[in-house]
Amino acid sequence: MSNTLTNVKDIKVAQRALMPFTANLMPVSSFSTNFGPQQADKGDTVRVPLVGAPTGSSDFAGDYTANADSTVTTIPVTLNRHKFKTVHVTAREASETAMDVLDTLVETAAQQLAQDVLLDIMSVITLANFGAPIPAVAATNFNYKKVLEAREKCGEAKMPASPRSLVLDAGHYTNLLADDVVAKSFNLNLSAPGVTEGLIKRLAGFDLHETVVIPADHAEKLVGFAVHPSAIAVAMRYLQPVAEYQQAGAVTDPQTGMTFGYLRFTDTRANKVFVTIECLYGFTVGKNDALKRLVKP
Repeated sequence: MSNTLTNVKDIKVAQRALMPFTANLMPVSSFSTNFGPQQADKGDTVRVPLVGAPTGSSDFAGDYTANADSTVTTIPVTLNRHKFKTVHVTAREASETAMDVLDTLVETAAQQLAQDVLLDIMSVITLANFGAPIPAVAATNFNYKKVLEAREKCGEAKMPASPRSLVLDAGHYTNLLADDVVAKSFNLNLSAPGVTEGLIKRLAGFDLHETVVIPADHAEKLVGFAVHPSAIAVAMRYLQPVAEYQQAGAVTDPQTGMTFGYLRFTDTRANKVFVTIECLYGFTVGKNDALKRLVKP
């Protein structure tokens, strides 16, 4: 069992940090995952299931158990990545502000931690691992027709039609919002997520995700990718602390299982309160034909 936070203030801070952590890591839900608050050590192995296309249906010949096998395999993922972010306030600041300052600092740290983890995971999306990209397209030319072209390339690769996701950098995603077909799909409803939040949930059979972590000077000019979950396997666990902390525990999103560790401790010499959030995870390439890269010219 993982440690459980018991201090009400710490629970409040940790729960507020969970939202930016999961929001910034959401593109990872496009992959095969095995997340949870179970305790683990760095170097442990977690088996992540890769679910492929089902086998064909059968003509009944007196036995319902015929052709019952599905293409379900597991892939071992080593928890060899451990990132953390620490913030602090003085003891006086913490007491005078009821930890509001610490709330904000931890939320920002959670956002940065998630972005760093996501960028690390995406480091395997390379020419060597997934082959030639979809024909390059600039952000200003990326529209609904280009999404359909990506869909076509996925079909040519025999990528299962469901589930598929399309992850785009901010420039390509933003230009897609202005596409005439996409804009009309909101039906002039000013409360629609696309209008009020700049959010496209589904398009052309893809779940859409925006990310801001792909650097502009990316070595392979990556700007996004179309993907089936079997392309990459990702595991995440709670790193059990061995030292004594004032508060320590796993903070887990109940829907996705995304987990970070929360630690609070003090430095009496500096009269400071510290909070560390950390992520223990690992990832590996799954099926090479289950991801199509998008690049810029």
